Amino acid sequence: MVDSYGRILSVDDDPDILKRISTYLEDSGFIVFEASNGKEALNLFASKKPDLVLCDLIMPEMSGLELLEILKKESPETPIIVISATEVMGDVIEALRLGAWDYIAKPITNMAVLEHAVCRALERGRLVIENRNYRAQLEEKNMQLTQSLGQLKEDQDAGKSVQQKLLPKPIFELNEYIFSHVVIPSLYLSGDFVDYFAISQDKIGFYIADVSGHGASSAFVTVLLKSLVEQMLSNYQTRNDELILNPDRVLKHISDDILQAKLGKYLTMIYGVLDLKENQLVYSVGGHYPNPVIWNGKVATFLEGTGFAVGIFKDARFESHTCPLPEQFSLAMFSDGIFEILHGKNLQEKEERLLEIVNKSQLSVEDILSSLGIKNESGCPDDITLLLMNRNDVCNKHISK
Repeated sequence: MVDSYGRILSVDDDPDILKRISTYLEDSGFIVFEASNGKEALNLFASKKPDLVLCDLIMPEMSGLELLEILKKESPETPIIVISATEVMGDVIEALRLGAWDYIAKPITNMAVLEHAVCRALERGRLVIENRNYRAQLEEKNMQLTQSLGQLKEDQDAGKSVQQKLLPKPIFELNEYIFSHVVIPSLYLSGDFVDYFAISQDKIGFYIADVSGHGASSAFVTVLLKSLVEQMLSNYQTRNDELILNPDRVLKHISDDILQAKLGKYLTMIYGVLDLKENQLVYSVGGHYPNPVIWNGKVATFLEGTGFAVGIFKDARFESHTCPLPEQFSLAMFSDGIFEILHGKNLQEKEERLLEIVNKSQLSVEDILSSLGIKNESGCPDDITLLLMNRNDVCNKHISK
């Protein structure tokens, strides 16, 4: 029932009960230390460091409640199961209030019930220790990151500079494909983020992300996001780990890491991989809205795809979509802040307006900003981010000038 056997301290002033418990649990593979009173239990606890304590409540000299209170102060993470006669339920309630994890009623007619409670408490105790260790590691990493950032920024100007340095080049060109972007924060620092990068000679990865909230705390998550993706890219290039090539798995990996970090933040995100040989896009949507808009030379439409937000649900699942691309196209991805400035009576009208903006050739970031009536330096109600991808010889010449 558990991965490994535990060390148990059993405390009871009744030698028959103590012997019966010890014999049964030792036969099941546990190591059991016996104490007939509270003082003896304290000495054994200090010297043996058990993984779990079984404690009778009614004992002379030092009651189980007194022992429980002392043990919880010394080692709050050690599981304690109280053993009590059913007629003293008031003591049981007090024991649970003091921090006992469970209780077994006397007389113990079925020792398997006791073993089950022990196994369950030991497993929970191991999880508590693992979580504590993970939190300690995370705090250490956060401290290191904070110290590193502290050296780079003495004020908000430096902080903004750091975030901007993590963004990709304004224009990234590989073969006939051109990537460009713009990030317009509503505050000094942005919770939006975008990136594109060469995975191999024939594959390009890219993503757009929108972290919940605004300001420095959300901007910090974008730093973590950048680090996670770069680690996956490094694993592919050094160990041929193909995680980075699978958008659904990428979102799942990031979601699990964000959730485990317990930063109180989540994000929406679209991650895609462009196959240059096949002129094909594989992408996954993590709760992000609006969906990507593609112009195929004739008409602009939204690509399909839904999914959970990233870093909010433990069992979140994501789906990859495959989209063959035309010889010439534009693909635009926006953060949801775009709807704060789009004109329209309702969401449907704003979506139609967004399609109108993308529905033309020679599309550039400047074209879209001009159509929206905003400038890079202007403040907006919400962070606004745009990622644009083109495969168009005419557009290539237009941007390269």
